[in-house]
Amino acid sequence: MVLEALSRSHVTVRAFELAGVDQALAGALEPAEHERAATLLDAVTRRDFLAGRITQRLMAAELLSVPPQELRIAYHCPDCGLNPVPSHGRPGYQVHGLHSSLSISLSRSHGWGVAAMAPGAGQALGIDVQKISQVTFAGFDDVALSPTERKRLALIAPGAQNDWRATAWARKEALAKHSGLGLRTDPTLIPAFPEGQTTGAGLPACHALGPCSRRSGHASGIRGGCGV
Repeated sequence: MVLEALSRSHVTVRAFELAGVDQALAGALEPAEHERAATLLDAVTRRDFLAGRITQRLMAAELLSVPPQELRIAYHCPDCGLNPVPSHGRPGYQVHGLHSSLSISLSRSHGWGVAAMAPGAGQALGIDVQKISQVTFAGFDDVALSPTERKRLALIAPGAQNDWRATAWARKEALAKHSGLGLRTDPTLIPAFPEGQTTGAGLPACHALGPCSRRSGHASGIRGGCGV
């Protein structure tokens, strides 16, 4: 079930509950995607993987005005190149043997998914959703935040610090996807937000997707080539 769809400077964003996606629609996926799902032994993890792929395919088909069965997966890794096995890299599709004119980013975390798509192949685009409770472990600040970010965190009220951590981390993940390098870059070297771009509470001024954000214990961030 899609809960939110909006356009930000020609970037379409959707947030959705993974458990609400109809698994019967998995028939539109390709054999390689089902093979990847079969390697996931945990039933919920497998369901969530399929839910993300179903939603991504249906959303792309809608924006490209083609039946979902006509899309062919074409993930691309900066190191490996075009990857016929959908294991990693930047998401993409081919239509009738040609690369589609659509840039895609997808993220899943503990029951929620977010997807972002923009017209034009090869556009830099990154989106991420993060469960707030996943950033509360000891040592997170040392491995994830820069010295400047740790100083900023110290100025935030203790009750709001985990929200800040999760939002900063979602922003870093989105920026890492946007760059095409992923987390091969040391996350402490990825600025969660430009200087001066914070809310009055000190939170990063990244775009949050309401339904999957604070209400369900998640934070999100998006970065697109159009200044999103």
